[in-house]
Amino acid sequence: MDKLFTMQFLLFIILLGVSVMPVEKSFAEEKPWYERFLVGIEVGPTGANDKDDIYMSRANGKDIVQNALKANAQYLVIFMKDQNFAYYNSHVARKCPQLKERDLLKEVIDEAKKYGLPVLAYVQVQYDTSSWLAHPEWRMKDWDGKDLPGRLCYNSGYIEFIKSILEELMQYDIAGFHIDMLDWGFFPPYGCWCEKCREKFKKEYGKDMPRRINWDEDWEKVLEFRYNSDQRFCQELQNFVKSKRPELSVDFNYHGYPPFSWWEGQRPVGKAKDGDFVTAEGLPFTFGQTNPSFLSLFMKGARPDGRTQGVTSVGVYDYHDFTVRPTAELKWEVFTYLAHGALCTIVDKAYYDGSLNPLTYARLGEVFGEAIAKKEYFGHKPIPEVAIYFSLRTRDWFGRENPLPYFSAVWGAHKALKEAHIPMSIIMDEDISLEKLSQFPIVYLPNTAILTDKEIDIFKEYVKNGGNLIATGFTACYDEYGNPLDKCRLEEILGAKLVSFFTSHNDNYLRLPNALENTEGKFLLQNVGADWFILTYGPVAIFQPKEARAYGELLTAYRSQDNPWMNHMSAEKVVGPAVLVRDFGQGKIVYLPFSPDSAFVGNYRMPEHRNLLINIIRYLNPHPPIIIDAPPNIESVVTKDEKNNRLIVHFICFCGAPTVAAVPFVEGKRTLPSLMETCNPYKAEITINLPFSSTFALSPSTILEKEGNKIKAQINDVHEVVVIQL
Repeated sequence: MDKLFTMQFLLFIILLGVSVMPVEKSFAEEKPWYERFLVGIEVGPTGANDKDDIYMSRANGKDIVQNALKANAQYLVIFMKDQNFAYYNSHVARKCPQLKERDLLKEVIDEAKKYGLPVLAYVQVQYDTSSWLAHPEWRMKDWDGKDLPGRLCYNSGYIEFIKSILEELMQYDIAGFHIDMLDWGFFPPYGCWCEKCREKFKKEYGKDMPRRINWDEDWEKVLEFRYNSDQRFCQELQNFVKSKRPELSVDFNYHGYPPFSWWEGQRPVGKAKDGDFVTAEGLPFTFGQTNPSFLSLFMKGARPDGRTQGVTSVGVYDYHDFTVRPTAELKWEVFTYLAHGALCTIVDKAYYDGSLNPLTYARLGEVFGEAIAKKEYFGHKPIPEVAIYFSLRTRDWFGRENPLPYFSAVWGAHKALKEAHIPMSIIMDEDISLEKLSQFPIVYLPNTAILTDKEIDIFKEYVKNGGNLIATGFTACYDEYGNPLDKCRLEEILGAKLVSFFTSHNDNYLRLPNALENTEGKFLLQNVGADWFILTYGPVAIFQPKEARAYGELLTAYRSQDNPWMNHMSAEKVVGPAVLVRDFGQGKIVYLPFSPDSAFVGNYRMPEHRNLLINIIRYLNPHPPIIIDAPPNIESVVTKDEKNNRLIVHFICFCGAPTVAAVPFVEGKRTLPSLMETCNPYKAEITINLPFSSTFALSPSTILEKEGNKIKAQINDVHEVVVIQL
């Protein structure tokens, strides 16, 4: 009897254990949410008002979560602390009065738990109006000691207030934090000269903080101080969260990419290291860099582990315009981020009363549903052919308060390669190494005016060992403080002498004589007309070749002082060679002492700017593993699924190539493309210079034909994947 009882008791315990013990998680489920998911939604308020009973009064957790589920969102970011209010039961921040006794965060989490939907809390730092008004001692001050409206100092006691917000929110069952607005401002005077900052600066550098921009060694210390202050602030917040709840994710909004520069106070690589992943806003028609692929590639280049997230708006222009983009256009942007290995979050701003637009979530449901169904084809290893080099030093000291001449060259390099379907990466001067450069057949220096001794030595070894360099504009022609040099620092590799700069006018020209057909330089003429004057629109440098081989001509324009078109005159006289080529060791360098890349995103862009660059790339690397031919409005992204030994080729359609805003944030000439409502059918051809066994496309509507090592495709979808089994 005792034995039977014992056996029955043991069986009861086993059964009880099965019923109460959690099911063992798979390896995939053990990963943090940002490594498991692809797409999510951020929901926030519009406005901030305590003068009526309407603002956010209809916001409720059930509606927010149910709409997110309709959109197939895999995670949800919800505003909990903005510039005026908290939207939960806070004891340290003023709660949104229209919520009355309701706790919006609790409502969201209670509903989200039913579906296993991770919820992240949004917390705003800068432009925190309520804190700025309540605590004058936390305010940033300009160099004359005047308060900067809405700006709060990173070196003040404000950080303890933010910690108290985070600590309150950690009492809820959240999955992490998105901490927004970590900049130093978007307009002058670009920083803080409060007493705490001046004291801290003097302690660190042994001298008073300069009160004006001098672009000298002292100003370099100011920039470093600002960069370090921003990072210290973020790292202290991250450490605080991880010390309390290490499982929570933390990410910070990132402004280390163009069009943002030194005034936002963030290094591209240094800032990208903050948080569990780097998050940046696309908003392609607001910020002036017009393609989400550029943002994705930039973040990948800046973040050592490659964890990235692109954030964009459901609206046509910005967050608060209450339009809804067509489904096809939303697919274009979402799938661009995903193809480049980034997460994608779509921001939806609630109506003033807190209610939501059902059309938004219906359209996102189709987009996100397709993304989730294609999950296995995202996040694989890129196989770039060209690395575009981005220089923090050039951004800060050559660009100074007008970085557009540098940024436009970088944007133009990306745009040219994207339209030519040449796989690329973006790499950074902050973590340059010979090992990193050696991964790429070609490294491209777009108007990289400043190169240090360390960089020159590394590039020299890279080329000697078989690497190839393309340099444009004034690359290596300025010193470390942004002053023009008498000697180009690449002259030893290049084999040409810098004679002078021509910067007084921008209407300069390139001409490639037809006689090049009988020389090695004939590679330059493919799809670039011979014997005509190609406007490059930008300053030029004049070189005298020595060991370098010189091709083509640079020309300046006529001048006519009484002519209203004086700055747009036609070509007059030759001032120097257009293309310099030299073999150095086992590699080559091609130097263009003008900026076809910058011209290619300007108001006088022509296909010839792009085609010239592509001719040079094909000259330097004639037989890459894969060559793609498709219309220029189609982006292709090539990755390798190493586990299954196959190439993944993404095709993303945009019917109407995006354009660059000439001056971000400032009204002027700004051309937006028409809205994309459908993808026009197009043809693409893939040439594979590797052995492969089979290929297929995901969409049943895509027609593939194999001819030898070529795959011809007829594609009808915004996003298509062609899989090539090696």
